[in-house]
Amino acid sequence: CVMAHKSIGKLVDEAATLLQRIVRLKAVVHTGSEYIQCVSCGKSEHWTKMQGGHYVPRQFAGTKLLEENIHPQCQRCNGYLGGNTDSYAVYMSDMYGADFLKELDRMKRSGHKWVRADLIDLIASLKEREQQLRGEM
Repeated sequence: CVMAHKSIGKLVDEAATLLQRIVRLKAVVHTGSEYIQCVSCGKSEHWTKMQGGHYVPRQFAGTKLLEENIHPQCQRCNGYLGGNTDSYAVYMSDMYGADFLKELDRMKRSGHKWVRADLIDLIASLKEREQQLRGEM
């Protein structure tokens, strides 16, 4: 298996890339349009131009692969505006509630120890979900 030779970090990055694509594809399926909205500023762009922005930054392992922490963002909000966190927080609070934001803060501080076999299983599962979502588009 090719994945057995990848480092844990490479496997985490592969899973993160898949998950970021999945959240954008979910938005396409949900809205019925290939043009989806940035959760921070509301700008509408083709899903391939959007990014999977993390509410809690990616450097925190405890929330890096948490789907509820990742939503469509335009390049401006996710990159140039550093996540546009004030507007993102409003979206997150409306979507999940203020208690969830506190839980994310707790989770990011807890860290995470990745296990190779779990990551390989996760990547396989995410690839299946991506194919399913593409079929629903």
